[in-house]
Amino acid sequence: MNKIVFQNPDGKPKPSIEQTYSSIISANISEIKCKTHDKNADFKLVFDAPNTYFIHINACCDEFKAIIEDQVARMLS
Repeated sequence: MNKIVFQNPDGKPKPSIEQTYSSIISANISEIKCKTHDKNADFKLVFDAPNTYFIHINACCDEFKAIIEDQVARMLS
């Protein structure tokens, strides 16, 4: 599972960070479709205090989920 770790002294969710990364991730995976099922993946960022957003990917099959997770990992590195 991919995650975003950031400086966060108050330990509260940061909507601006969530919005920024959601836009970036969405732009990078929106055009990718499962070759088997012809469907897109979706995702959500889940805050884990004090300083982490986990990226939960939902896809039509495990193989496509792995492809999207790999794409997101490469984008974040």
